[in-house]
Parts: sequence; structure tokens; C-alpha cells
Amino acid sequence: MISAAVYRNSLNHFGEEVCGDTYKITRTDDSKIIVLSDGLGSGIKASILSILTTEILATMVEEGVSLAEVVNTVTKTLPVCKKRGIAYSTFTIAQIFKNGKIKIVNYDNPAPIILKNREIIYIDYVKKIINEKEIKIYEFKIEEGDMIFLMSDGVVHAGLGNLMDFGWGEENIAKYLKRLNKKTLDIKEIVDNLIEVTESYYGFEPGDDATVIGMKVTAKPNLKIFTGPPLDPKTDDYYVKEFLEYKGKKVICGGTTSNIISRISGREIEIDLEGIGNTEIPPSGKMQGIDLITEGVLSLKKVNEILSKCEKNLYEIDLSHKKLDAAEKLIEIMRDCDYIKILVGRKVNAFYHNPALPFDMSIRSNLVRTLVGNLKRLDKEVEVEYC
Repeated sequence: MISAAVYRNSLNHFGEEVCGDTYKITRTDDSKIIVLSDGLGSGIKASILSILTTEILATMVEEGVSLAEVVNTVTKTLPVCKKRGIAYSTFTIAQIFKNGKIKIVNYDNPAPIILKNREIIYIDYVKKIINEKEIKIYEFKIEEGDMIFLMSDGVVHAGLGNLMDFGWGEENIAKYLKRLNKKTLDIKEIVDNLIEVTESYYGFEPGDDATVIGMKVTAKPNLKIFTGPPLDPKTDDYYVKEFLEYKGKKVICGGTTSNIISRISGREIEIDLEGIGNTEIPPSGKMQGIDLITEGVLSLKKVNEILSKCEKNLYEIDLSHKKLDAAEKLIEIMRDCDYIKILVGRKVNAFYHNPALPFDMSIRSNLVRTLVGNLKRLDKEVEVEYC
């Protein structure tokens, strides 16, 4: 199964409080859809135009409407600049299918930049004229680790008439992204760096809205978290077997839970001794076939504290420092996953009902409910199963 972690960063036109570029992520049963729209001009008017364009495109593509009808609807719904006679809004649509195919539809935005094995690759496109609009369509296979970058023309034009006669340009941007990818695989770090350079080329007074969307392809977009022992010990074997056979990333949250899984599977738990004493969170652990083991309540509590500060997505969290604690490691795994299933054991741990402990530590299910709310707010699909 294929999907992609998506991160976006933008610059507003100098002096404007809102960005004229808009992006949206939506999903179908078999795909993830990313839409970028660049409204004509800047400020409120451009923002409204790009928002309307994005909403129309995302909704229609999600409903499976044909490309011709989508473009026709957009061109008929939104106005054209009377003075210049040019488009109300340009756009790019990327649809990533779970079978490893991607389709990119581009109207007057810069071409997508594709990196495979840290090298630039060039994909042929099919050109279609729809309602007198030239649309470029790219279709190709993607694999884990591939990176795809979409952008508005404010990035390409950075430096125009200032540092460079014709702006930064798509070819130079592609080469720069390649150099960044040689140094790091972190999609947030690459996009943020590109935006910082774009702003510097404008002399820190951007002459246009500029947006970069980075997509990093992942082959394991699903995550299952097992936290808390099952209510009936007789069902331990069943839930452990089901958990270990899960096709996706796997995380155990809780000492008792990890011990149950270790006992039944015969797999040893290895504790990260370097993490002891570096944080208020107990150290993480490892087990064969498991991506991460954390302590339960304290780790989940910190995850919620961090996520509550995010407004749009998990990439707002800076995880660039090398020594992550257990909660940060869990967030790092969550970032790249579209779907998260949480298996919650209902057996009461008497330790957490000690009256000397804070109330918010007393019930694991409260922490899970808060976690689910945070993840859904940050555009993750979440399912909870109690055992």
C-alpha cells in the first residue's frame, strides 16, 4: 500500500496578511488527493479565488467527476480578470493511489519536481485543451522514498529583477532540491529550507505569494497502537497475534502491554539505555517486528500536550534534534501515517488509580479520547477498538 506524507509552507506577498495560495488534502477509498491553487494577484481577493478553486476541485475529484467536467465547472464558476483577460486561478491536482500510481493535473503552475533515489527524474506529460485551457497531465509509478514537489509561481519568480534577470527558475530549483535531498530525507526540513531561500531571493519582501508542497512517498501509511492489557487475560493470545500480523507500522504503549506481547511471542524487549535520565518520559524500547515501544500513560499524556499546540498538521512539530524522547518518536511515526488504529485494553491498572497521582493520569481511556480528537483535527483517519 502506497501513500505520502505531505508538508506545505508558504510566504505571503509583502504587506499582505493572507496568502493568495490555498491547498487542501482530501481522500477517496483508494487515493489521497492534494490540491494547490494560486489566486490571481494577492491579498483577500486572491485568497478567496484560490479557496473557491481548491474547494471545487477537491470536491469534484473526490466524487470521481471527469477531468473535462472539473475544468469546465471551475472555468464557468469563477471570474476572469477583465483587464488582463487571464485566469482567475491556476491549479495543480495530485492524486496518489494506494496501488502506487500517481496522477498530476497541472494548469499554469510550475511543473512538478520529482526526486527518485535522490536524483531528478523527468516525466513526459499529455497535453489536453479543455475549454480553451491547456492542461498538462502526468501519470507514473511511485515507490517508497520518492519525493514530489508542487509549487506556485511565486517560488519560481523569486529574485526576478533583483538577484536574477528571470527569477530563480524551475531548473535551478530542481537542482537545489536535489542537493537538499542529498543531505536529508526530512520533507519538512527540505520544504522549509526552500521557502527560506525563496524569501531571501525576494530580499525578505516577497513580491508574490509563494507556496511549496512536499510529498514523501511511504509504503506503510497505516499504524496500529496497542495500549493497555485486554480485559480478559484469556484473550491475550488472540489480540497479540492479531497485532503482530498487522500490515503496517506497530507501536506498543505500556509496560504491561509490552510484557504480555513479549511473553506470548517470545521476543525480547530492549530498552534504550541512552534515553534514561534525559527526559521526564521513561525511555523507549525495541522488539523484533515492532517499530517502537513506549511507557503508557506518561508518554500518551506528553503526545497530547504536543499535538494540542499544532494548528494544521504534525509537521509543525520540530523534531530536528537528534535525541528524541519516546513521545516524540511516536509523533515522528504518526506524521507519515494516514490511518491510525488504536487497540485499547480495558483491564484496570491499579497503579494509575492511586489517589496521590494527578486525576488526568487515572484513566487511560481519557488520554486515548483526547489523542483521537487531536489526530482527527490534524487530518488523520483514526479508529479505536477496545479489548
